[in-house]
Amino acid sequence: MRKACAFLIVCLTLGSATALADCRVHRGEHVVLYSTTDDPSVLMWDSRARLREYHSASFDVAQAMLPHAVLVSPGTHGDVVTCLPGYVVSPLFASPDDAVGVTLSSGPLKGTVRWVLGSDVRPRHKN
Repeated sequence: MRKACAFLIVCLTLGSATALADCRVHRGEHVVLYSTTDDPSVLMWDSRARLREYHSASFDVAQAMLPHAVLVSPGTHGDVVTCLPGYVVSPLFASPDDAVGVTLSSGPLKGTVRWVLGSDVRPRHKN
């Protein structure tokens, strides 16, 4: 009986950890890109590694990385390609943020596939 209880506890713990680590958005979802109200434009990175490095880098290193990013206007539409939960860690974040791969579906960079923070992605409401 003890082994069965221990097994059940382990299964429940692992199941809840996986649920907590899930992304807010998933492959195929239509989204809108919008950062903070102070600066709503969104930086899109050419790789998820650079996305993560930028947010953990010093100011000088972060500035040197900017040629690997494009700035898109707030409200740009996109489609989620993939998401990595809790991939981006920064001393400025209270908790790790998701890395989301997005294909742009509007704007001058339509068709471009890049990486953004999960906090810069909003669900797109149907018209």
